[in-house]
Amino acid sequence: MRDPNAVVYLVPGVGMFTFAVDKATARIAAEFYVNAINVMRESSRASTYCGLAEQEAFDIEYWLLEEAKLQRMPTPRALAGRIALITGGAGGIGLACAQRMLDDGACVVIADIDREALDEVHTAIALRYGDDAVRAVWLDVADEGSVTAAFHDMAWQFGGVDICVSNAGIASAAPIDETSLALWQRNMDVLSTGYFLVSREAVKLMKTQEIGGAIVFVGSKNALAASPGAAAYCTAKASELHLARCLALECAPFGIRVNVVNPDAVLRGSRIWQGEWAEQRAAQYKTTPADLEAIYRERSLLKRSVYPEDVAEAIVFLASDRAAKSTGNILNVDAGHAPAFTR
Repeated sequence: MRDPNAVVYLVPGVGMFTFAVDKATARIAAEFYVNAINVMRESSRASTYCGLAEQEAFDIEYWLLEEAKLQRMPTPRALAGRIALITGGAGGIGLACAQRMLDDGACVVIADIDREALDEVHTAIALRYGDDAVRAVWLDVADEGSVTAAFHDMAWQFGGVDICVSNAGIASAAPIDETSLALWQRNMDVLSTGYFLVSREAVKLMKTQEIGGAIVFVGSKNALAASPGAAAYCTAKASELHLARCLALECAPFGIRVNVVNPDAVLRGSRIWQGEWAEQRAAQYKTTPADLEAIYRERSLLKRSVYPEDVAEAIVFLASDRAAKSTGNILNVDAGHAPAFTR
């Protein structure tokens, strides 16, 4: 038997709601039902509309040729039917993650504070994957009202959330005696408070849905291994990591898994590395911004650069059913960095 739940719900005084495995199918169902309503209305002008008898409806639904067609349908993709929110989704790791999840069949809400970048990315991705699969929402993770509004918008657009990827980030560098309170607080606002606010709203919605969910934090090698001249950033990242541990403990009874991916030195496509952060880290290592990637590559155990797609692969794994029995884990994607070993 196929799913016996209704596809179309009519709520008096509210309107029509359609449900399906994805946004496109739900939209098509709505279009068909609007036409059905028109047929009912017009037929009622001449006589009394009468729907199919139950047996006739069954015979159509389970017509042998229809059954044969359905059996030839491709296997659903790994994230088909899932709704994912990705903060910091307009560049670097966030964008790579969005594309990877869309490839696996998810509907994705890209959230970012950079309106211009958000609009550009949304347009490009919608052109490739279709308007039904992707939405964009402006989001300041450090603002409680903005976070609440973003989740409300996502629930309105797609009906809920199954995957939440906290990836929004900033970076700063300064010796401790030159670290202003404002710089310290800005790191905490985005990397600690921001992750708290986003995960809190995700947990609220997932608990209401009662079907579990997956939360993935994009951390940093610096959450485990301190770096000189970056106390504010490293401390905020460590806070983020411990928040994930707390959430994993608290959310497990509700089927909500919480894991962390720790990348290191992902320069390509990153807006963070296009600004002062690159100059600051270059000064720390007594080199130029252009040579930073080579320095990070050579200091790794595997002598390999880490790209956004590498991190996205780890995020998607932890968000998928392949990691259904994993929570509270830290997955390093740093080409090997001994001080960041978790054991």
